[in-house]
Amino acid sequence: MSKRKTIGLALGSGGPRGLAHVGVIKTLLKHNIHIDYIAGSSIGAWIAVHYGLYQDIKKLEEYTVHKKKDKFYVFLEPTLKGGFVKGTKMHELLKLWLKDKSFSDTKIPVSVVATDLITGKPIMISKGKLAEAARASMSVPTLFKPLIINEQLLIDGGSSNPVPDDVVKKMGADIVISVNLDNYHKNSSFNINNLTLTKTANRTFEIMRHYLAQYSIKDSDFIIEPNIPAIGIMSWPKYFREEIGPKIVKIGEKETEKIIDDLKKVL
Repeated sequence: MSKRKTIGLALGSGGPRGLAHVGVIKTLLKHNIHIDYIAGSSIGAWIAVHYGLYQDIKKLEEYTVHKKKDKFYVFLEPTLKGGFVKGTKMHELLKLWLKDKSFSDTKIPVSVVATDLITGKPIMISKGKLAEAARASMSVPTLFKPLIINEQLLIDGGSSNPVPDDVVKKMGADIVISVNLDNYHKNSSFNINNLTLTKTANRTFEIMRHYLAQYSIKDSDFIIEPNIPAIGIMSWPKYFREEIGPKIVKIGEKETEKIIDDLKKVL
């Protein structure tokens, strides 16, 4: 009997759009495709550590799509030192939800990517406390205050490696599946007739993230790119106001179904 090929899942950054990761995992499990390694940046890091620890898709969906009240209070901690939100409440909430567990407690190998604000280099974290690593990787620049770990000043992993496919490859995966949320090559809603300073800055940021993400998926065997154009990285207010979570999860499910037949052939 031939040995089963191992699967590595790389979950990209993207704010509320990252709820699509839940749909990706749900669909893989529905087709009995086992995830052997998982890594993530930013929102992808949070989902990676939660799934790696519990391997419970219902619990994952409950904690990511819902529990809005708990998440809302995270933002009620203003500061002007390194960001608008201090981040201590977010750290404490993550510790509670992850039971203050460590990487050594996960059921499958997990890695998290953050960015060293001083050196500019991506930092792979696979040891220590899960909550601390997720907090660092989710520290969106200017929104959350950076976190110091081992004398490194860490911010959002999406700033340097938004889709860490190289990380799961190095972890030992035979087949790498990546979820890229920064597929912004075109934006039809942006045109010369609605040119403003804010929209120009946001569109420039989209283009930069698009090309950085393209560089980040060079080691991927399968790429899932959920199209969620209406939800930007700074659109948490929209998440709190509207029931967009389940819709984003469904988009992740739909896009994952597109690769299933080819993935099963390779397996």
